[in-house]
Amino acid sequence: MVNLIIDLSLHAPNLKYIIKNSLYYGEEKGINFSSNHSNQNLISKFNIDLNEEKEKIIKLNKIDNLFFVMSVLSTEQKHQGNTYSKFIEMYKSSYDKFYELVINKIILIDNHDYDYEPTPYLHKFNFKYDIILKRVYSSNIQKYMNNIYSYPFIMCTSNDPMYKLFVLEPIIKPIQDKINKIYFAGSLFKHYENFDDNNIFENADRVKIINNFKNKYPNILNIKNVPYDIFHNTISNHKYALDLRGASRLNKRLYEILSTNTLLLAERIDIIWPFEDGDSLSEECFFEQGNVDDLYRIYQDFENNPELYNKCLENQMYIVKKYFNNEWIWKYIQKFI
Repeated sequence: MVNLIIDLSLHAPNLKYIIKNSLYYGEEKGINFSSNHSNQNLISKFNIDLNEEKEKIIKLNKIDNLFFVMSVLSTEQKHQGNTYSKFIEMYKSSYDKFYELVINKIILIDNHDYDYEPTPYLHKFNFKYDIILKRVYSSNIQKYMNNIYSYPFIMCTSNDPMYKLFVLEPIIKPIQDKINKIYFAGSLFKHYENFDDNNIFENADRVKIINNFKNKYPNILNIKNVPYDIFHNTISNHKYALDLRGASRLNKRLYEILSTNTLLLAERIDIIWPFEDGDSLSEECFFEQGNVDDLYRIYQDFENNPELYNKCLENQMYIVKKYFNNEWIWKYIQKFI
């Protein structure tokens, strides 16, 4: 029997290759009302013919499991503004079209940038569902409902970095040939949103971090924006690459770095990764949020200790190989369905 993926904003075409025996229902046009979040360009990369998928979906009279990708907080006016009602209408109409065909589980995949307990924001829908897989799932929330699980294998952006991780081989270059600097590329902005006094505090100041680091520790950061088709090569040319928090604890930069053998340096985040057997990204690669002196400290630790650098890079490559692949993620999802 067929599993159906509803992904109206085309955020996760990689799910088609993770979820076995699946059909993928998306839209040919960007309907998520945000010009920088359309992933239509990825559909061709994943070799998905939306019209062909729809023809098969129309003929369905039973669905095994329904995987429904949502941006839950986008359905709240306080956060989303005037377009919130369009999200509500979009999700309701598609859910109503298919939910009665489901004979097993309905799995909501919350793909919003922010960390929150999603259940209260779903009451407006009266959806029946069994499981929520949440992209941003952290230790900051005192208690999630017991049917909510971490799912940091999805992104809501164009140029989806998951394509690099799940489809392409990582870009590997000899360490001795790399530029001995920290590479950073990204928009410099401040982001503050205290949406919910109980748990949503998404605050970041990239401007302060970058400017303070450049002033205190010159000639260490290599800041350069390049066309995306050569971006990953540019990362891989450097010994280190920097990920700074933006509107989320999980940014596409983190995953882009993981698709190379360049060592990740990142602000400490409270994400709960669904890894096994005590596996984790190396603590030595993370610095205190906003603290440029701590960033310099970990850079110096690696520069003064090549064995530490090699150990952390080997662990990073191990994590990517073991967990960031279709087979492991499907086994992870199967635990809940």
